[in-house]
Amino acid sequence: MFGQLLLGITGAIFFGLGVVSVYDPEIPAGWSGIFIASQDAYAEIAAMYGGLEIAIGSILLASAFIKEYLKAGLWLLFVIISYIGAARAFTVFRELDSKFEVAGSQVDIEMTSSFTGYTWGVLGFEVVISVLALIALLNRPR
Repeated sequence: MFGQLLLGITGAIFFGLGVVSVYDPEIPAGWSGIFIASQDAYAEIAAMYGGLEIAIGSILLASAFIKEYLKAGLWLLFVIISYIGAARAFTVFRELDSKFEVAGSQVDIEMTSSFTGYTWGVLGFEVVISVLALIALLNRPR
């Protein structure tokens, strides 16, 4: 039941974001700060953010409702979200500005980032969904 709920909610999110992205590519571009410079870029955002998310959402939703697809859907969810999150985390943590200072017996660590709440929020979502998908997979009856 938990796995089906996770697939259903995540599938609906993917599907909904995909529809929004096809309807108006400026919306997801604006969320992430992407400037759409050409008509080709509009088509690319609609296809990769829209079409791909609709496809993934559809598969996840089908997996939530078709018992035979539950395990495959959870694996798909885990792999897709984990790799998207890993790529985002790699980029975010590579770009963090950090400074270490040692003064006497105190160590001061300062980290700054120009990433917005959008990036940190989506990264948090990806980590949580990845962990939940793995838990759902590990707790499935054999």
